[in-house]
Amino acid sequence: MNLVRLWLAVLFAGWSLTTGTTVRAEAQVRVSTDGGRILVVAEINTHVDRELAWQVLSDYGRWAEFIPDMQVSRVISAPGEPLRLEQRGQIPWLPNLPLVMIVRVEETPPTSIEFLRVAGNVRTFVGEWRIVGRNRVRLVYRSLIEPGFAVPPEVSIEIFRHDAKMRMEAMAREMARRAAGEPRAR
Repeated sequence: MNLVRLWLAVLFAGWSLTTGTTVRAEAQVRVSTDGGRILVVAEINTHVDRELAWQVLSDYGRWAEFIPDMQVSRVISAPGEPLRLEQRGQIPWLPNLPLVMIVRVEETPPTSIEFLRVAGNVRTFVGEWRIVGRNRVRLVYRSLIEPGFAVPPEVSIEIFRHDAKMRMEAMAREMARRAAGEPRAR
């Protein structure tokens, strides 16, 4: 996945992430455009340690249980093959336009997950999840997206801004839920 690292290094050069230690209940999301591509950087501080954050982040088969608008998230690769996920979701503002993607994933436990779209109705989707720190970690998400559907650029930007914010906050809530030992919602 050296291509992923190269894309991220070039596209996000100069985008500094905040390093404060204050706890935020809301994800901070920055979005910009580069031609028809959308650059997203999101982050949220948590109250959990790196190991628990990793358990939630890499629990791909359960993402649809706690991420709103995600209908399917499952591993589709066979053991020993590169990790591939199928993910299907719904865009709240465009109910007749489902998002469907197959992504290749490369894990670097317990700190990062890089992903690259290999099929689906989004033309380009490449990025990473990063866990920063050991205790009370900060979760960081960066992606480059080129929509594969015809909607005005302003709408695409809001779709992916909303999606990043929603995913980050859902991840943080699930981490907090597991840290508190609360049972799963049904």
